Amino acid sequence: LQVTVPEKKKVAMLFQPALLRCHFSTSSTQPAVVQWRFKSYCQDRMGEALGMVTSGLQTMSKRNLDWDPYLDCVDSRRTVRVVASKQGSAITIGDFYKERDISIVHDADLQIGKLMWGDSGLYYCLIITPDDVEGKNEESVELLVLGKP
Repeated sequence: LQVTVPEKKKVAMLFQPALLRCHFSTSSTQPAVVQWRFKSYCQDRMGEALGMVTSGLQTMSKRNLDWDPYLDCVDSRRTVRVVASKQGSAITIGDFYKERDISIVHDADLQIGKLMWGDSGLYYCLIITPDDVEGKNEESVELLVLGKP
């Protein structure tokens, strides 16, 4: 099983549609379950954009080059929720997103009809197959929603 996302970071405008791409290949003969999960930032990215980041975080991230204060924290410190799942042709939208124009299109791409402020964060494309458990079964894409200047 191999999951890839062509864009690791996507910047999109508020109220515009977005397509988060996800590709996978599997040796499984069973239909795969595709699930998209949302994880909020550990801290507000807009604070960084406005220059309000604390210097302690900057020195810490300079010391450990692989650690990102916005992306790397335990899930209990941020919002985690299922956006949508697809099994065969049946698509289930997560409770938080029920009133939104959201779908899984093509094999595993997440389509969001109109972006909202709270949509900024990490989106994980997770592929579940019953008989192919080797390899990488999830990959993430960062979505940053910006307003009009």
